[in-house]
Amino acid sequence: MKTGKVINAWEVKSFVVDSTYSSKMLMDNIVAGGKSIHINEGTLKAGCSTPGGTHPVTEIYYIVKGEAVLHLGEELIDIRPGSVVYIPADVFHALDNKSQTDDFVLLTLWEDANDNELYHERIKAWGKSFKSINED
Repeated sequence: MKTGKVINAWEVKSFVVDSTYSSKMLMDNIVAGGKSIHINEGTLKAGCSTPGGTHPVTEIYYIVKGEAVLHLGEELIDIRPGSVVYIPADVFHALDNKSQTDDFVLLTLWEDANDNELYHERIKAWGKSFKSINED
């Protein structure tokens, strides 16, 4: 029998990438108990930027909190809560948090967890892709 799943982001342990960015893995096939889209919650600290890069697969952003400038290919685009961003494969993208006081929060969505570099970094560091705040 199939069952649904609820993940509360506030109960998920953040994977700290560096002093500017952290990521919570909210959903993958393991957490869902079956085939699922891969969802992360990313937090970019106030006044910070991501270095940017490309991926060989499509990525989607959904903006939850804050405002940022998105570098998408050659374009600079202002994004804010409710913005949905489609990033085609092999297109450069980066973010600049516009606020000097508030964090910028977004969801990143991938068709397959294996396409997200942070997924592999979590497994290397933690031995698994997901931790709750109750785990060390």
